[in-house]
Amino acid sequence: EFWALQDLGKHKLFSEWVALYLMRLNRNKSDSDTQRRTRMTNVNPRYILRNWMAESAVQKANFNDFSEVHLLQRILDRPFQRQQAAEKAGYSLRPPAWAKGLKVSCSS
Repeated sequence: EFWALQDLGKHKLFSEWVALYLMRLNRNKSDSDTQRRTRMTNVNPRYILRNWMAESAVQKANFNDFSEVHLLQRILDRPFQRQQAAEKAGYSLRPPAWAKGLKVSCSS
C-alpha cells in the first residue's frame, strides 16, 4: 500500500534496503512481476493483529459487544486473503489518529 511505502521511505535505512532489493531483482531476472507478487502475497499477510485493532475490540467487549472480537477472529483466520469486511473496517489502512499514543504491555 502506498501509505506504508511513504512511512517506510522516511526510515534512515530505507535507501540501503532499496539498493539491496534492486540487487536481488537483478539476480532473479527470470522472475516476472506476477510471479514475484504471487510469492510475496503468499508469505506476507495482508492483515495482522495490531494494538489499535485489539484495543478497539476490547473497548467494545467491555460493553458486552463482542462483534469486533468475532470480526477479528474471522479476518485473522485467513490473513493472506483480501476480505471485504476487513477492508471496510480499515484493517489494511494506516492506524487511526486516536491510536498514535497507544501503548500495550505484555500484562494488558
